Amino acid sequence: MPVLKKKPKQMQSARFLILGFAVIILLGTLLLFLPVSSKDGQFTDFIDCLFTATSATCVTGITVFDTYTQFSLFGQGVILMLFQIGGLGFLAFVTFFNFLIGKKMGWSSVKTAAADFTSNTLLTPRKLFSEIIIYSLVIELAGAILLMTVFVPDFGVYGVFMSIFMAVSSFCNAGFDVMSVTGVSSGVGCYGANPIVVFTMLAMILLGGIGFLVWQNIIHYRKIRHLTLHTKIVLLMTAILSAVAFIALFAAEYNNPATLGNMPLSEKMMTGSFLSVSLRTAGINFFDPHGLNSVTKIIITLLMFIGAAPASTGGGIKVTTVAVVIATMISVLKGDDEIHLLGHKLKKDAILKTMTVMVLSIVIVLISFLAVHRCVPYIPMEDVLFEVTSAFSTCGSSFGVAAKLDYTGKIVMILTMLTGRVGPITLMMSLVVRNKKRSKNKILPEEDILIG
Repeated sequence: MPVLKKKPKQMQSARFLILGFAVIILLGTLLLFLPVSSKDGQFTDFIDCLFTATSATCVTGITVFDTYTQFSLFGQGVILMLFQIGGLGFLAFVTFFNFLIGKKMGWSSVKTAAADFTSNTLLTPRKLFSEIIIYSLVIELAGAILLMTVFVPDFGVYGVFMSIFMAVSSFCNAGFDVMSVTGVSSGVGCYGANPIVVFTMLAMILLGGIGFLVWQNIIHYRKIRHLTLHTKIVLLMTAILSAVAFIALFAAEYNNPATLGNMPLSEKMMTGSFLSVSLRTAGINFFDPHGLNSVTKIIITLLMFIGAAPASTGGGIKVTTVAVVIATMISVLKGDDEIHLLGHKLKKDAILKTMTVMVLSIVIVLISFLAVHRCVPYIPMEDVLFEVTSAFSTCGSSFGVAAKLDYTGKIVMILTMLTGRVGPITLMMSLVVRNKKRSKNKILPEEDILIG
């Protein structure tokens, strides 16, 4: 009798996603570890290479040393490729190139690939992934060309690479920069009065932060004549949060000589506009963040925790999560039995997922904060919380805490960045062993409990 082979089980989407990121991080670590990647031609400490590769792949931007002064052009190129892959999602690349060479993918494989973009309705996977890659590269190229008009005259041939690096870093909300080539610690700040640099990078950060699904909806609006609820929420929340951040930053830092105080009004407006977006998702700064007021630090910490939109290059708990929490609170206070948002009734799954994301995210940030603070008890707690939140939200704004950590602290930050990039639910799903023996048809008794 012929022996029937059992079909191998497909790896859960969550585990496949995390394994993919882990492989990319490891490869990036090994490349950065090589002497050719450092400017002094020596091996770089392995844990620092692992930290840098994780930060780049998770599009975080927190570093243990300056990218330009530490790494050679080859090393900088490795970092560029890591946050390019991490920003667009390695599954998007894998899926796109599989489609490109004509390799067929089953529906389950497509759903796995789509998990990185949190899309539950994937009607045309080939078009979705091809558009993600093509439009992203076109936007990055346009941004790089605009930046070249400024950087090439100032830095020659290196200005070409510098423009590409900064355009991709901005679009991917990666937070990495090579601006110390200017000789100033806050190199980007040298161009705070240059509208081409400021508004090009601002536009790139916004386009990357609103997410691929929003693009697709807007690009095809003429055909479908409809904006999805997701698109409406993302655009509305992005506008509100950017406005709140601008007003808070402008008011708190207007007279602060360490930040906006010594700038003319026009430069204050441009810098404030840029930072109101960048400090929430990208982490690219125009001055030393140590100079920020305590109130500003708290505001930025909250904004980083919220982050960008789902299916975007940014991190955080996502603007849609906050919108659902607010809608739930309003509905409960009004005594409604259903949750409504912008004229739509929300599904129960969305509400449960929202609450799960909120609770898990808060728990993860608190655990990471306690672990990191034990490693550097001499650093103010608000700075440590800022750094940990930035790591979890993959924002990249930093007070330099990471550079002062020991191996244990750096590993905690590495795990925090990875968790923030793949998402707390994805991480927990990869760890939880599902009980297949549980009967789905089992009816359980229903009962009320007191809340609040």
